[in-house]
Amino acid sequence: MNLRRLFSRARGVRLLLILAVLPLARLFADDLSTARNELMLLQQRYGENHPAVVDQELRVKVLFQISQDAPTEPSVLRLAQVELAVMLTHYAENHPKLRAQVTRVKKMQEKLAADPAMPPELLSAWGELAVVYERYGDRNTRATVARARVHALEKHLLAPGEESRELRLARVELDVLSARYGPEHPKVVEAQKKVTALSEGPSPDAAK
Repeated sequence: MNLRRLFSRARGVRLLLILAVLPLARLFADDLSTARNELMLLQQRYGENHPAVVDQELRVKVLFQISQDAPTEPSVLRLAQVELAVMLTHYAENHPKLRAQVTRVKKMQEKLAADPAMPPELLSAWGELAVVYERYGDRNTRATVARARVHALEKHLLAPGEESRELRLARVELDVLSARYGPEHPKVVEAQKKVTALSEGPSPDAAK
């Protein structure tokens, strides 16, 4: 498989996505502005020909191109594609890091095409799970943790109700940590305290 051709063909998938244009366009502008500011800082520090500057120039170029082709694309997918473009200039096609990034981008594009409203945290988690499966198989401890994160995100972020996003994400972390460590572990206990605090809301004294 030619990974460069795959990356080029995959861009066509973006045209199938139907998302809320204006809010995501503003997020895109933030990504591009951040990349350009970082480029200016690197140029001031290293000059024009430093490898870090060359890489950042490519990031800016790719982000700008995506803004023309698919301005509504979620930030997590845009940035994953940007890093893939940078990796293509550094690694041979069979390099593990490059193949992992291709797997991540491909899975995220696949999931977003199936559900254009998928939350970015879940989209990113699906990409990571695909990478873990490819590297370690589906029975490795890393796969168990990555799978638990996907399931927890689906359970809490996609559930109906009025809970805040912060509380939903706290519940996700509690589920993932509980599956990994068990209920008595200090990290789990701390995560449970956070969920409880967010569930109860601010105290009357804090509101004064």
